[in-house]
Formats: sequence, structure tokens, C-alpha cells
Amino acid sequence: MRYLTFVYLGLAVGACATPVSRGGGYISMVRPDQRPPLIGAQSTADSLWGPREESLSGDGIAESRRADLQILVERFAPTLVLPRGDHAEVDGKRFWMHPTNQSLYSDTLRLDVIRAAPVVFVDSVNIALKSLSPDSLKRLVDAALLYRSDPALLAHAYFDFPGNNPREWWQAYGRFRTGPDSARWAKPTVYAHPFIEPAGRLAIQYWFFYPANDFIANHEGDWEHIVVVVKPGHQAIDEVHYYFHQRSVKLPQPERRFKPETVNGTHPVVYVGGRMYHVLDYPIRLAAGDHNEGSHGSYPYPGEWEGVAGLGGSESVHRVDKDSLRAVAYDRFDVILTPEPSRIDYIRRPEVLRDWAWLLLPVRWGFPVAPSAAAGIGMDVGNRAPYGPAFNAGWNRTAPGLMYPGFQIRRVPKIQSYLEDLLQPWYYLYIFRTPRYVHDTRDTVAQLALERAGLLPRGGAGETGFGTTALGLSVGYPGGDFGDEYDTAKGFLLQGSLWAKVRLGAVEVSAGYQRFQTGRDTARTLFVYPFTAALVARGPGVRLRPYAGLGGGAYGWQAREPKLATGAYLASSGWSWGWNAQLGLEYYLRPAVAFDVGVRLHNTHLDRAAAGIAGEGRLRFVSLWIGHYVRF
Repeated sequence: MRYLTFVYLGLAVGACATPVSRGGGYISMVRPDQRPPLIGAQSTADSLWGPREESLSGDGIAESRRADLQILVERFAPTLVLPRGDHAEVDGKRFWMHPTNQSLYSDTLRLDVIRAAPVVFVDSVNIALKSLSPDSLKRLVDAALLYRSDPALLAHAYFDFPGNNPREWWQAYGRFRTGPDSARWAKPTVYAHPFIEPAGRLAIQYWFFYPANDFIANHEGDWEHIVVVVKPGHQAIDEVHYYFHQRSVKLPQPERRFKPETVNGTHPVVYVGGRMYHVLDYPIRLAAGDHNEGSHGSYPYPGEWEGVAGLGGSESVHRVDKDSLRAVAYDRFDVILTPEPSRIDYIRRPEVLRDWAWLLLPVRWGFPVAPSAAAGIGMDVGNRAPYGPAFNAGWNRTAPGLMYPGFQIRRVPKIQSYLEDLLQPWYYLYIFRTPRYVHDTRDTVAQLALERAGLLPRGGAGETGFGTTALGLSVGYPGGDFGDEYDTAKGFLLQGSLWAKVRLGAVEVSAGYQRFQTGRDTARTLFVYPFTAALVARGPGVRLRPYAGLGGGAYGWQAREPKLATGAYLASSGWSWGWNAQLGLEYYLRPAVAFDVGVRLHNTHLDRAAAGIAGEGRLRFVSLWIGHYVRF
């Protein structure tokens, strides 16, 4: 973050700054000389907020508009349903983490001083913002917003929540909810920011601040939001935009009959995320004390939201059920009318910064990087503390937009969901959880249009894909003389067989192996491992797609005959040329992932004496592939 570090340090010395030391181990992951820009106002801001000079406090809200705007933002305030496990427990009582007043978090600004060359952490200081005079706050904001770097020293600024990991965050939150300031911590707060969007409609952003995020990607501080677009006359909702994990949903979606859920017709219901089930979920909960539940994304409905969480995982969002304490009704919120940062006249009235410096300061809301398994290799897996609302790519913007691509909802029917669960082994941790929502545009736009827009993997000559039976099964049916000697071969997962294929346009290259055995006591085993290429023709269709192919290549084989006396076996092997033909059907579970069932006829020859096959030594068998195919 490009601050004039010497200005910060000068302020710190003159403002009762306290030296601290938490270390700068994060600087290998977060550059201190970079930050997002402060998002400006729409050109129509004056028509909404009124003349700037009519603001007595200097916050840019004309006094003639203030009361009406406050009534307006309260009229559409949301109701929240909090996640089940996102709470602290003290003496048997649960305290859910709900949106909090930012002033409980932002009373102290921490500055980490970092040498630029070589990059070395130098020291940290704390600045108690409440103790600064208005003029000192003004100099602080001016220095922070000046996007220029000192050649020798840099400063990284952030608000720090007590604790270094989720276990300690929850202990601190429990203390706050039961301590002397518990009444303020118990009051839900939402920051309401109206603006005029480019089409001329009035939109209201509702920003929620959570002190910590205990999900898969843990981080201190969490800003989330929704947008309510109101109809002319400002008495009814036109649209509601929900934001989660750098995605967005805009409702209604009339082509699929999805509408926002509301209370009394004017208060949207927001279901707060959520939990991601994965193989390390319970070990992390037990060993580290994480809850792994509380991404705080804003969802329109409860259910399983597929592919929205980190690394493509799914998120479980729960309804209220009998747990009414998780519902935060709209009338419980302290709704704070939040001004346009660019209209805040702190030059003329620096005292306004006592209320709004937090909105203007380009600082992280939490220690820059929380502990992460990926931190050692420099990956961002969502463990970085966010910047404030006015530095978020969604500020003054509706959905979809920069950093928030649209999520086109498709609700998977219950029976179909159950069947698809059985076909997706990677989804077994979520098996039989409904309703399930997926991002799917296949039934709204023509296939070629989706491919051109990048919403569907390309087909035809531009197709690339990979298929395998690694998470499925395969069966080999020997024929002719081969079938007289050997039994049907069965393979499941990696046991007994494995097939894989790569498609590049109309060309498919496949390889694998099938293990056949005789049924006698002295079982003879024959491994067949083809490496072939084929021309494949594919039919149309975005959900069911047939295909057929013809090709050939090299067929390797190895015959093993055990010697019971020694436990060893005699082996013979060889290669020969052969051909194959195939028919198959792909059922697309998702736009790029298919359940693949294919039948292949193989024909080659081998040393009949070594392999124990009578007749001419022809090797004919039919293989049934049941696996998955992914298009890129």
C-alpha cells in the first residue's frame, strides 16, 4: 500500500502511538505497496444526496435529504438467517456472530513498517484513532489516499482483531459478547449506501461487517453485501442482488421463475453462508478448534450451492428450522445511512472523520494474512483480510460486475439430484442434500452462443477433454476362442482395470489395461494394454450427447501362469496391431462434466500358445467403460 511512511510515523510519534510486535511474516504473500482504488461516485450523485454544501456535518448528505434517505434505507433493510455453527459458546450459552458496528473493531490502526530493499519487516506501531485530533485525522487520511511510495520505507495498515487463529478469535468474541460492552456487541448493524445506477434506477447497498471469517479460507474481518434495486416511486423492490465468493445472483430470474424471498414484500431475506464439507472438515474442527462454518456470503435460498466455495467446493446454507435465534429480523438492525466517500468534505470539516475516517482509509480489516497451509508457497486461498466497502469492486455497482460474475441458478430436481449424487464420487460428502443449486445456462441460450461466450466448453474441432474410469468401473467380455478360456473381467476404481482417453477435436487417444483370468485352480492371468487413436464423431446436445468412433493402434499383452510349488509364475508378453470401434453416451451432470458410458469392440492377435488361447490366437473382447469425461 503506497503510503508516505514518514507521515505515518510522524503522526504516530505525536499521537500516543504504542509499539507492538506481531511480525511481518505475511510480506512474502502481500505486497505493501499495492492496494485497490477508492471507488468514485456516479455522476448522478447530487440528484440523490442533494447539494454537498448543504451538509452541516460535512458528510455530503444535504440536510433536506437526510431524513427521507434514512426512511428509504430502513424500508428495504434485510432479514438475515445466520449459519448454524458460526457462534461462540460461553457457559453453555451461544452467541452467534452477526453483523457488527465497525467502530467496535476499528478503534486502533496498526502500521507495519517494512524496508523496501531488501524487503525486511522493521517494526509495528498502534495508533489509537479516537485519541487523534481532527487535524491529525485529516493528515492521516490525506497521506493514506496519496498513491505514492517512499523509496526506502513502506507501511502496511490494518485493523487487528485479537487472536491469531479461529480458536482464539472465538474466545475473543465470547469475551466481547459477555463483557462490559456486550450491549453494543449484541446490536446487529448494517451500513446502507444508496446510489443511482447507470440505467437511472435507485439502488441500495447493504454492507455487513463480521469480525472474523471461520470457513475453509480463514481470515480476520469480513465485509459482505447485497444490493436492493427499487421500483419507481421507491415503495417496492424491483431486484435483489446477492454476492458470495466473488460471484453474484440477480433475482428475479423470470425465465426460471426464481424470485427473491422477502418479509412483508419489502425486506429481502438473506441466508448467510455456510459450511463446506470436505475430508479434512472434522479433523480440523477437532485438532484446531475451527468451526469451518461461516463464509458469510449472502445467498437467496437455503440449500447446497455447488462449486461456489474455495477450490470449486460446494457450500451448505441452512434454513432457520427451529433455531429462531439465528434469524436477525430487519427491525433489529441499526441501519446506518452511509455517505458517498468522495462527497465527504473533511478538508473543510475535519471533525467529520471521527465518524467516517474508516470509510476513507485504504486499510485491511484484519491481520493481512491468516495462517494457511498454502501460505508457504505464496498462494492466495482466501486467507487475506479484505479492504473496506468503498475499496470493494462492488461499491456503487450492481450485479453482475467486476469481480462478481453472474451465477445463473438452476435448481436440480430432487430425484435427479439423488441419482446424480450416486454418479459423482467426489460429491459423496454432500450426498442426498437438497435442494441443490448449480450455475447452468444450458437451457437459456443456444449451445454455440454459450461456447462463443465462454460459458460452455467448446465442441467440434475446438473440443479438448479428458475421460477416465478411475472413479468408475469397467467390464471386459472376452469373445470367440478367447472367451472359451477366460472369464469376464471386472474392474472397479483402480482395481482390475484402468482406462483413460484424451480428445483433441475429432481425434481421441486412449490407453489403459484390462485383466482377464481363467476360472481354474491354476488361474492364468492375461493383461491387455492397448494404446490406440480413433476418429470420433459426436452428436449434438448439451445434456445427452452420443458419440461413435473407429480407430486402431498397438495392443500390448502379458500372460502369467502361476507355479504353485514356488509361488512364482511364468510370464510371456508381446505387442501386436489391432483395431477398435466404439459407441457411447455422455450425460452432462454439469456444463463441463459428464457421466460417460461407452462400449468398445477390440480385435487383435497374440501368441496363442503363450496366452493359452485355442484356434487362431485372435483376441477379441468388448469393454464397457463407466466413468467420467471433463471438457476444458
